[in-house]
Amino acid sequence: MLIATWIITFVLIVGIGVYAGTKITNSGQWSGSDRSMGIFAVGAVLGAWQIGGMSIVGAAQNGYVMGIAGSWYSIANGLYILALGILAKTMRRNFPSDALPDYLEKRYSVRVARLQSYVWIIFGLVYIPIQLKTVASILQIVLPNLNTQLCMFIGVTIAVAYTAFAGMKGASIVGRVVCIATYILLGWFIFTNIGDFGGYSGLISQLPEGYDQLSAMSTQQIVAWMIGGVLTSIVLQSALQPVLAAKSDKAATWGCILGYVIAGPICILTAIIGMMAKAKTDDLGDGATAFAWAIKDMSSPVMAGIIFAVMTMIIAATLATMMMATGTIVTNVYKKQINPNADEKKLLTMSRLGTVAVAYVSLLLGFFIPSAQMTNMFLTVNYVVTAPFSFSVLAGMFWSKANAKGSFWSIIAGIVVALVWVVAGLNDQINVVYPTIIACYVVGIAVSLSTSSKSAIAQ
Repeated sequence: MLIATWIITFVLIVGIGVYAGTKITNSGQWSGSDRSMGIFAVGAVLGAWQIGGMSIVGAAQNGYVMGIAGSWYSIANGLYILALGILAKTMRRNFPSDALPDYLEKRYSVRVARLQSYVWIIFGLVYIPIQLKTVASILQIVLPNLNTQLCMFIGVTIAVAYTAFAGMKGASIVGRVVCIATYILLGWFIFTNIGDFGGYSGLISQLPEGYDQLSAMSTQQIVAWMIGGVLTSIVLQSALQPVLAAKSDKAATWGCILGYVIAGPICILTAIIGMMAKAKTDDLGDGATAFAWAIKDMSSPVMAGIIFAVMTMIIAATLATMMMATGTIVTNVYKKQINPNADEKKLLTMSRLGTVAVAYVSLLLGFFIPSAQMTNMFLTVNYVVTAPFSFSVLAGMFWSKANAKGSFWSIIAGIVVALVWVVAGLNDQINVVYPTIIACYVVGIAVSLSTSSKSAIAQ
């Protein structure tokens, strides 16, 4: 019954996403560059992106190992959505298209734009497998006889089924469905089960000391999530795309606010589910399977099947947004560097085929990525790849002296420092976002000022 319910539910959701793409006739409608999305569409895409991006399994894992402090992830890290709302009008005035490389080329140089394109494609290929591991952990509860690799294949196929075909249209429709369903289902799950523990206070009494303390999460980590989230969001193609796709500045700004309202509280629910699993058993190791174990152990087969289907789809929605963003960059590379004369039909075909290619190449890479510490790996990869570009975007919009050389070398400095920091094992002492941001901003400002002065003297 669990398997049957799971299949029926997710087939219906995927079907909704695919149907949304039946009227797409050009690449602009696929990527969102036609600027037709309203407040609810923007909010749903951003909300689903954040919720699926480690707020389910990762936050439940943190709830299992440290308690309610595990809820900080969506509360702190999700602030980037509000930052996007504040900057939405400025970005929409400065960005010539829905692709970040086009802005970097316009503001700086082709070299900077190409560097961002190549780094983003690599990032997408590494990011997607991390999310696939999360999907696989849920699928293996539903389909226990399948190995991780096969579950990852199923997960990527689910996401690509509607993303490649429907693009931003499918992402917005599926986002609305899964965000609403997630809150209803998880809220109902906690409401119907927490009484067995004697309410929340009874649950706390059955857990190790400190599980009721938000302060169990280090302040450094919370601040790193805030700063890292805000400074990296402005270079995340997957976060920028729905904002740039909004039909008006008002829709973009209020869509971001709605996105945070949707995503911000979710980790409170998932952390509590992890805590409920901890109160029931100490046998889940690092807690990576805490969410799936709790849902299966404390729900009827029918309800568990529905919950697992919706959770699979909201994580797949995050995958879909990343696939779509990477597909957009691939299409941009194709249009700018390979076939500048491509018509809309070719670009739409390239967007779809590029998304499929990215999905399955990343699947192959995913077979070699370890499952342990998925949340930390996700955040580390995120900051290593995105934080170094934040100077180029922010300074480009607000500092007239920022130039191409300053932009390029700030990116190189940020990437090198981030990689060295992580490889040296220093991330456990001080989060990688701090030295990365310092390095790229210091180098960016210094190089821009020094080269601007030389240019002025030469003139």
